[in-house]
Amino acid sequence: MFKIKSEVQFDMAHYLSGYDGKCSNIHGHRYRLIAKLKSETLHKEGQLRGMVDDFSNFKEALKQIEEEFDHKLIIENNEEGKVLSKKLSELQNNFEISFVNYRPTAEEMSRDIFNRLKSKGLSVCEVELFETPNNSCIYTED
Repeated sequence: MFKIKSEVQFDMAHYLSGYDGKCSNIHGHRYRLIAKLKSETLHKEGQLRGMVDDFSNFKEALKQIEEEFDHKLIIENNEEGKVLSKKLSELQNNFEISFVNYRPTAEEMSRDIFNRLKSKGLSVCEVELFETPNNSCIYTED
């Protein structure tokens, strides 16, 4: 089995709807995303001969994910999230807010990122998302 990996980092704020604890306020993290692709065999012909995949393609897919999350406030697309977004827009018109259809935890985000990479035709086998230097979530389909 061959595996290749690449990583990106991004700064992102999130709000955990319905959470009661230290992280109940809007807060941010420096995320570190490590993704791995796998293949039983290497390409036999053409430009990709001898490769699992082209690192340039892999890095471009990760760069797109980085750009979607970097320096944004991620909020769950529910009623509480919509109210919060409206209040924030009243304070300042240029907040970069993105809505997701899940609670933006490291667990849900790692699954979302895995599925985004898979939908691009990449042979993703693992996504590890570090929320802090010591805390991460690994998502696989195994």
